[in-house]
Amino acid sequence: MRKSWMAAGVLLVLAGCGGEKTVYSDAEGNEVKVTREGDGDASEVKITSADGSATVNINAGDTDAKLPFGLEIYPGAKVVSTMNSNSDGNTGAMVVMESDAKPDAVLGWYRKSVESKGFKIETEITTGDMRAIAGTKDKGSFTLQVAPGDAGSMITLIAGQS
Repeated sequence: MRKSWMAAGVLLVLAGCGGEKTVYSDAEGNEVKVTREGDGDASEVKITSADGSATVNINAGDTDAKLPFGLEIYPGAKVVSTMNSNSDGNTGAMVVMESDAKPDAVLGWYRKSVESKGFKIETEITTGDMRAIAGTKDKGSFTLQVAPGDAGSMITLIAGQS
């Protein structure tokens, strides 16, 4: 009974801090712990198991995007959201942006930018109005998706170590 009260107290403390902790386990007793801190606009999620851990930071409208490999925010674009991850030293990021520029201008700028940083573009996709390019460099990769937006373009850039 005392353990039940202690567990309820811990849950109340986590709830009061905006944090949540959940433990999942399989039939063999292997556990994965998921902890979340923060609110809806800025959260950190940590996933831990016997195999290692991963941390994901999610921010809505955060202009401090930490992109790997020297990749950059499109000039003049408004950052809508960012997500950074770290899994046992392997880092990655996703940034969603809005720009007044036309999709072709955004795609052209990123093509030059990633190639100047040593990336080789390996994939190009056009589906309806959406266009995407993807490529690799050493142990890194990126994917860029550009689609028409309300005033210009919606841009999603994902990059990380592979």
